[in-house]
Amino acid sequence: MLRFINSALLLLCCISWMSCHTDAPVSDHPSKADTISSPVRRVKYARGFSIEEGSAYKTLKIYGDRHSARATATFILYPRSASKPNAGTDAYYIQVPVERVASMSTIYTTMLDMLGLRNRIVAIENADYYNNPFIAEQVKQGKIHELSKGPAMDVEQTLALKPDLIFTFGMGNPKSDVNPKISAAGIPVAISLDHLEETPLARAEWIKFIAAFFDRDHLADSLFAGRETAYNQLLRMTDTISKRPTVLTELKYGDAWYVPGGESYMAHLLRDAGADYLWKEEKKAGSVPLTFETVYTKANHCDFWLNLFMVNSKQEMLNYDERYALFDAFKKGNLYNNNLQHNDKGYSIYWESGMCCPDEVLKDLVSIFHPELLPGHQLKYYKRLE
Repeated sequence: MLRFINSALLLLCCISWMSCHTDAPVSDHPSKADTISSPVRRVKYARGFSIEEGSAYKTLKIYGDRHSARATATFILYPRSASKPNAGTDAYYIQVPVERVASMSTIYTTMLDMLGLRNRIVAIENADYYNNPFIAEQVKQGKIHELSKGPAMDVEQTLALKPDLIFTFGMGNPKSDVNPKISAAGIPVAISLDHLEETPLARAEWIKFIAAFFDRDHLADSLFAGRETAYNQLLRMTDTISKRPTVLTELKYGDAWYVPGGESYMAHLLRDAGADYLWKEEKKAGSVPLTFETVYTKANHCDFWLNLFMVNSKQEMLNYDERYALFDAFKKGNLYNNNLQHNDKGYSIYWESGMCCPDEVLKDLVSIFHPELLPGHQLKYYKRLE
């Protein structure tokens, strides 16, 4: 499970866009509408970053300390055609639009794809995590390099590749998040904090962060607005529901059962889907380690059980622990895992595009908990275990 959690962070997610992957690629050259023009760009849900636009450059700030309003990193994004501005010695200066990027998460890669920028990708973390056929083919042809096949980034290969920018995740401070050799080489690194956001729309809004480095701000605004509208339409269908089914998530790993806290991304998603999450009162955004006995005492009569690691059947669950058969959700067959579509390594598209498309994930969950609200809906991310 720990390996899965780490992978989830790495894999750590426009009304007319019903799929996160770009079928009709957007032009790889920004239009006039995508150039720097607005004085301020609003960030509505995400707490981890802000973008301000001026006449000469954009200022992008990262807030890695949720207990402080002080930015932990500041990026000055200025046009390639302009001279480097003087905006402070503590800032990181990056010329935009970026032309060659290393994307160290499937989530960032999906956002780049949505923005029509997949041809800018020169490196990823590990092709094993991907379902995207374009990425697989580019890796096969040697046009996209893998920088993290092992437990850590291949620093030497990264230095040799010399990307214009690296997208990765961390805690928001490049001085501690970035390998010293990469920093010394002057390769810019943009630390994304999307995995620390607590709501689905906040995570999805990080597409604006990605877009800022490519002057695709207005396209990102449009795409996100579509997702927001679709999500809120579904939310209006469930916000007055009085009968909410109880829900348990995850499986036990080792000696502990890590359940999402009541302020977590998953807790918010389940609430928005019209469910009664059993640990909603736990005022934590992260996971809460519990014993099997504690979980069973509270959840043995739960209606649904979701997000079951990488298992594909009820028997596989019992192979982990035969006591899972004691839960009512198991007996009733109300077991749903978010791996309906996955590659031959077992990695689901949920971790690749689900965070970018919260409306589509929410639609699946509403259909599972309240099928009468979405008759005929075909699940995209979840499947019922048999």
